Amino acid sequence: MGSSKIVQKVLWAVGAVITVVAFNNCGEGFTMANMSVSGGSVEFSTAAGESCEEAIVKVYASTFHPFLTQTCGGCHVAGGVGLGVFGSTDLISSYTAFASVGASKISSQAVNASHKPPNTGPANQARITEINSYWGAAQDKYAACLVDSGATAPTKAVKSASVKVPANLATTTAFQTMTFDLAAATPTAPLTATIDIRRYILNGTTYGYEFRNPTLRLKNTSSGSYQVQNVSVYINDTKAEELTTYQNVNAIISTTTATNLSANTANSIVVMTPNANDVIAIKYENLISTTATSPSATPTATATATATPTNVTYSQLIAVGGVFANSCVSCHSSSNARGGLDLTKYANAKTAAANIQARMNNANNPMPTSGILSEAQRTLVDVWVANGAPQ
Repeated sequence: MGSSKIVQKVLWAVGAVITVVAFNNCGEGFTMANMSVSGGSVEFSTAAGESCEEAIVKVYASTFHPFLTQTCGGCHVAGGVGLGVFGSTDLISSYTAFASVGASKISSQAVNASHKPPNTGPANQARITEINSYWGAAQDKYAACLVDSGATAPTKAVKSASVKVPANLATTTAFQTMTFDLAAATPTAPLTATIDIRRYILNGTTYGYEFRNPTLRLKNTSSGSYQVQNVSVYINDTKAEELTTYQNVNAIISTTTATNLSANTANSIVVMTPNANDVIAIKYENLISTTATSPSATPTATATATATPTNVTYSQLIAVGGVFANSCVSCHSSSNARGGLDLTKYANAKTAAANIQARMNNANNPMPTSGILSEAQRTLVDVWVANGAPQ
């Protein structure tokens, strides 16, 4: 989804601060599903008159965005070394880059210990799982919203029907082209795919299959356009895990002329014992319609007044979108406990509550060190401490 498709709208109060404003589900019974935030929500909803795009961006603002600004803000920002600025604190810039890369790839890298430790690794798994549970549900509602509004719904993972390997593979060394009709896939998409295949033979011995030139094209000129990311090959309904050449595919399909998704890459080999009855399928991990909606005009930002809460719990502060989750755990977690403080554990947070409050309100020596938080955010911590730092 290109930036021209993103609704350029200020979705929350001036300062782009995500602030918890609903506290009627506190303590052990608190769940993210019951949490509202100013300008964002973990639940997809157009009840307030938002467009489908505005509603999905608001969910992003409360799920992936705070996580990415913490975890990826050192590299994936303007002028940074990372590819894609999804770590930006600017919501629209972040969402545009996020939509281009895809939730699947970003989630995978977030839990990859070798990507950018200590910021990435298994310690992020629980949080990524929680975020994706809400993001996945929101994506389904977003697709339904687009259908209801008469627009083209985006598609997520699309897997073709299995096709039997060409009969002449055993008698020729030439590549043969296999064709897959994604209009018959699950879910359907108005696209046609191909991939070249032959048996991989070395010094007279057959070792498996060799693949090259996966392509994708629109079935007709009225099919709109699609962004495709991350392609996998399945043999006999089992993913060829060793075939990783196409995992970084990121292309726009907008014509009926075939687009080669692996230009300038080496052929891919899958070692196995070929059989004349083998079947091949192709799965596109993220296939998104980019013709869903038109951009809206940018309205003037207005401040949103929120009532001061009377009760705040640790569960709310540490949940996705909460003050601790947004502003503290990138430096104070089990994998990166600066100063010996791990705020992902309630006992630690309660013991340090007074010091946390003092540092957050110290303009000359604030925590986080990037600058003093907004009054609304600091008020939440003040209320929490004043009430005895409840869990």
